[in-house]
Amino acid sequence: MKVSDQGLAFLAAHEGFMSRGYLDPVGVVTIGYGFTMRSRVFAAWWRTIHGQKLAVGDQLSREQANRLLVKLLDEEYTPPVLGKVPNLSQTQLDACVSVDYNLGARALSWRWAKALKDEQVAKAAALLRNTGTTAAGQHLKGLVRRRAAEARLLESGDYGVVTAAVSPVPGSDVLELQRHLKSFGHDPGPLDGVWGKRTKAAVCAFQRANPPLIVDGVPGPATRTAMERGAAMRDGTGIIGAMTVLTGGGMLIVEVPLPLIFLGVSAVLITGWLFHQIWRNRGAIFFGLKEFLCRA
Repeated sequence: MKVSDQGLAFLAAHEGFMSRGYLDPVGVVTIGYGFTMRSRVFAAWWRTIHGQKLAVGDQLSREQANRLLVKLLDEEYTPPVLGKVPNLSQTQLDACVSVDYNLGARALSWRWAKALKDEQVAKAAALLRNTGTTAAGQHLKGLVRRRAAEARLLESGDYGVVTAAVSPVPGSDVLELQRHLKSFGHDPGPLDGVWGKRTKAAVCAFQRANPPLIVDGVPGPATRTAMERGAAMRDGTGIIGAMTVLTGGGMLIVEVPLPLIFLGVSAVLITGWLFHQIWRNRGAIFFGLKEFLCRA
């Protein structure tokens, strides 16, 4: 039993496609449909082709990503689902593989999966809605949306976002997207929750202003991540850029949690003050040390 074509489209829609390596909300280098070096199959393929681990700015074609996605699901993500939660319908399998792909196989031993194994589908869906919605201690709206969609698919067989051919964003999320775009100075038109040409043009404008995002008008995970980071930096919450380092692809901004910045600055100031006191009182310190050695 394999993931269906609709299941593939469902997963790909929620992951979004990114042709260049970028940092996800918790700082993991990601490319394609959410591929990272944490995936055994992807890591082996990438190292065979490139001879090194994935880095920010590396590139992957959509054709390669499509083939890799099928390979990853067949070899790495579907088998644990079939082993842990047998006797699933096709739509239930598709939902469970999406969860496994996003949260890892450990999620298949959590309460929602145990309820599903006991054929308590409604209970499993209710538990899944509140499962794995945080990353690095932050409550992420993207994860909340994904769990809700997976729970709906699990319980009712509704693929939701896959059938929304006009909009690449679930309808309830368009208004939030429009508000984000407007806050960054890109006019999406009326804040009406309707996906249209002006909203797509605003997404393109945001992507154009934030390389290396691909300018395609599709607000996938990479674009939403950039928005969330931008909002956090603008509002003084979450994470901020602390330093830049040279990489093979150029300059990379290393992002550090705000509390760590304060701790680091405090440590530098205290260390500087101690050295200043030692230098200022070096004569007395030297004399006292000399007296101590003589007595010893």
